[in-house]
Amino acid sequence: MNDQNLIKPKRDQTPEQRRAAASKAGKAAAKKRREKKQLQEIAKTVLHMPFEGTDAELDELEGMSFEDYPDRKLTVSEISVIKVAKKAMKGDIAALQFLRDTAGEKPVEKVEVAADVSHAAEEIGKLIEAKRHADKG
Repeated sequence: MNDQNLIKPKRDQTPEQRRAAASKAGKAAAKKRREKKQLQEIAKTVLHMPFEGTDAELDELEGMSFEDYPDRKLTVSEISVIKVAKKAMKGDIAALQFLRDTAGEKPVEKVEVAADVSHAAEEIGKLIEAKRHADKG
């Protein structure tokens, strides 16, 4: 077995090694946040674009090809958002919800719980007491 390839547990690492690992992880997390933010911004932009065309013009959008723009290298995420937007424009509710959620505009879901917890707390107390007696005896 080649122990040189194994990562030491944090407790066995030097402070410098821990700092280097934390720095690397922080940079990776920041990159991921930037990518997510960029996709969110694209989705917002697409959602808020004005469209005053006709159904025929909407159909023409369906035939649009990304090869028409060789100077712009779109990412898979960007292409996906645009394709989902086309579906949403044709009335696909699931596509619209996906686009809205990706843009960070999902409505807040509130769940209110109205209950008397005193009875439940009493029952939990009884169970704890029963467990204590069982452990003693």
